[in-house]
Amino acid sequence: MRKYKVEFVRTEKFIVDVFAMDEQEATDKAQKKWVGIIKQGMEHYHEIDNSDEEIGTIYDVTETDDPFDP
Repeated sequence: MRKYKVEFVRTEKFIVDVFAMDEQEATDKAQKKWVGIIKQGMEHYHEIDNSDEEIGTIYDVTETDDPFDP
């Protein structure tokens, strides 16, 4: 039997509302607004429910001294 560590990657999704003339302006404004939202610790108010999880890298740690807790 071998020892493996399996990485899970979770993608969280957020929505930021902005007024803009086109998609590029909306993107620029949203990025600037997002910086302020993060600094204020308010990102949880912009989170939407559908986060994604997927398997990332799988590491074989059988022959290593890596801490292991199955």
